[in-house]
Amino acid sequence: MHRNLRILYVLIALTAALGLVMQMQQPAGLLGNVDGTDFAVEDTSLVDRIFIADMDGNQVLLKRPEKGRLWDVNGQFKAREDAIDLLLKTFKRTTVQGPVAQAAQPNVIRLLAARGKKVEVYQGGDQPVKTWYVGTATPSHTGTYMLLETPAGKADEPFVVHMEGFTGFLSTRFFTNLEEWRYTGMFDFPARTLHSVKFTHAETPSEGYTLTKGEDGQLELATPQGESLTYLDTSGVRGHFLRFKKVHLETYNSRLDEAMQDSLRTAAPDFVLEAEGAGGKRSTIRMHWKPRQGLDRDAEGGLMAYDGEQLYGVTDAGEVVLLQRFVFDPLLRGASDLMLPRLVPVSSFGRQTEANSDASSLL
Repeated sequence: MHRNLRILYVLIALTAALGLVMQMQQPAGLLGNVDGTDFAVEDTSLVDRIFIADMDGNQVLLKRPEKGRLWDVNGQFKAREDAIDLLLKTFKRTTVQGPVAQAAQPNVIRLLAARGKKVEVYQGGDQPVKTWYVGTATPSHTGTYMLLETPAGKADEPFVVHMEGFTGFLSTRFFTNLEEWRYTGMFDFPARTLHSVKFTHAETPSEGYTLTKGEDGQLELATPQGESLTYLDTSGVRGHFLRFKKVHLETYNSRLDEAMQDSLRTAAPDFVLEAEGAGGKRSTIRMHWKPRQGLDRDAEGGLMAYDGEQLYGVTDAGEVVLLQRFVFDPLLRGASDLMLPRLVPVSSFGRQTEANSDASSLL
């Protein structure tokens, strides 16, 4: 595949080079009638596959599922919803900004052949309805050099392409790193499907709890051993419960070597968060403090014992991941907090915030 892709780019370069003799200075209003300018995909709801390959042999195949909202990537993982939505939006709203100046064409073609990416867009058939060869950004960083191929053939020359309503270049949207495409949802319980959460605190076991939604929709607080606990702030506890509906990790790249990852997998976690939803769906994340980097300080200016931005996590599958404290700190509230007369919301690093919205209608 890698060799074939290089041959293909050589053919692109030769074809485009022949087009250098063509006149490029056409009025902007006529660009839509020039062969090779119809980059947009009008109906992205019909797009069912997207293939992206780079010159280093990396490639991803994104497939729309028959059921559910999350696409598949390389048949291995679920794909990031935000990245898929961005691609579909780009396909629909991309237009030609202008032609490539004759003097710049040789260099543009060279860069397309050396660093370009191939993007194939499918709508149910075996052949792509559009193929984009995506190059580098323009000097102004407001456009991207691209060349178009359709079932009717390949365009003779590249164009400067942009997306309406966006100022910048588009090439970074077509990444081929599998880990970057993976869906990062740790807890994903849509609508009213979240049934229970469990918190385990290794250093202070008495802070552990379970929070379970009963058949009447009311939340029941208990110790991990099942002993009932009383809470006073109904709205605050409900708000805390609902934080577990959708929680994302930061990245699957822990930046640790394999030996360190193995050490975390076998070490006793500092915290454990578990959530269960409809149909017995369960998700668990085992969390470890990350050593402090530099001189991280807390809200009072003192040196923090651990890293102020990230935690390590170990997933159900045994993968070591990075977690943002901004996301996970508010989830690490102990049982004593949940039994306070007024549950003040907590943001990152344990700092309290003033707002406390009523979440009773969301259960």
